[in-house]
Amino acid sequence: MKNLRILPFTMIALLSFMATTTVRAQSPHFLSCGASGVNSDGSLNASFKIAGLGSNQSIDVTASAHADATYGCLNKGNNCPNAANKVNVQSNVSATGTFTSGKNGSIRASLTVDPPDTTLTCPGGQKLVLVSVSYTNVKLGAAGADDCNTSPGTFAANFFPNCP
Repeated sequence: MKNLRILPFTMIALLSFMATTTVRAQSPHFLSCGASGVNSDGSLNASFKIAGLGSNQSIDVTASAHADATYGCLNKGNNCPNAANKVNVQSNVSATGTFTSGKNGSIRASLTVDPPDTTLTCPGGQKLVLVSVSYTNVKLGAAGADDCNTSPGTFAANFFPNCP
């Protein structure tokens, strides 16, 4: 009977130790991160490797940047007919994904950040296009890990250099 009274205390102590061990094993941190692009659709790729997660653990990772995008209208001859049919949009943009670690407790993946949207509408027969876009202050973040800043600088593309 005396041994049965000790059993609950033993189980509580064992479970507490196991929980402490699990928490210590999970210390997410970025090993590397980088950005590439701008892609033909105006998006930017942000890749990373994060470790310290433990086996089969999920984590949300967010890529963020400041974007400066210019939209314009093209006529049927692919010309920008009027400087008034152009708008500049500056905004903070981001992409988030949920990733699961493998047996080694790390994840290697990438996220794609899109340029900000516009409300510009083009008059009859003209089509809306992304004239140019640039991204600055690109970084990745995850709960429990310090932010990882990609290489400094600007990632930019001008798709229609003839537009005013």
